[in-house]
Amino acid sequence: MRTLIQLIIRNHRLVLFVLLEMIALSWVASTHSHPRGTLAKIGMEMSTSWIDAVGRLIDYKDFKKNNSSLLIENARLRTENMSYRGLSMSSRLFNSGNSWESTPAEIIRYPTSFKNNVLVANKGSLSGLQPGMGMLENGVVAGLITEVSVNHSLVLPIIHLSTNWSVRLGYDGAVGILNWSGESVEYATLTDIPLSEHILPGDSVITSGFQGTFPSGILVGKVEELIVTDADEFQSVTIKLSANYKRIHYVEFLSKEGTFEVDSLLSKSSP
Repeated sequence: MRTLIQLIIRNHRLVLFVLLEMIALSWVASTHSHPRGTLAKIGMEMSTSWIDAVGRLIDYKDFKKNNSSLLIENARLRTENMSYRGLSMSSRLFNSGNSWESTPAEIIRYPTSFKNNVLVANKGSLSGLQPGMGMLENGVVAGLITEVSVNHSLVLPIIHLSTNWSVRLGYDGAVGILNWSGESVEYATLTDIPLSEHILPGDSVITSGFQGTFPSGILVGKVEELIVTDADEFQSVTIKLSANYKRIHYVEFLSKEGTFEVDSLLSKSSP
């Protein structure tokens, strides 16, 4: 209380001015119809602006809630589609256990000023995420989980110098290795493609399914340019990535029943 009194005394001129202004405005509004109407109009406009601002805030919260719901539904539909595709392939390849599941999440940190870019997602082991799970952005390949905490995951995207991805040219083309050169976040390089492989700009590049991280057939990018020299035994291909790393936000993580069991067996068999 003493501090408040000291503050008023220290700023007594300002307090007196505000008090006199309030008295003057009250007197003008009560004795003159035109100023009273003007003040009422100003008050109504301020009230309308406030209500509009509150309404926009509520709409924004509803939008985020609905967007999250759509993301969950989208993940569910993708899972059903992958399971259906896996079942249709199993009749041909005599392969069972194609039960893929997806978990929606958001990217909350994205440092892109380094050659070895990393992403941080807002879900972790509490949501069932584990290292080795693949990440999709808008239905296309975007990255791979390397570490998890209880509520967060560290993701290596395609645009990381130490990552290699097994991909295929089209649904029946050659399999090669995709890696990033450290330059544009929109492009990567596909290597180890035989010279006999006929490639055209615009051809799709999809997952091979050999790494166990993704089911086969998920889009990675499109052929942009062929790179061949006389000394090469293989041709390299510049790929325009389908994942939009400049605007990445909502993602989903894939897991397949039995994948981690297979990985455990492979690690035990390694010398």
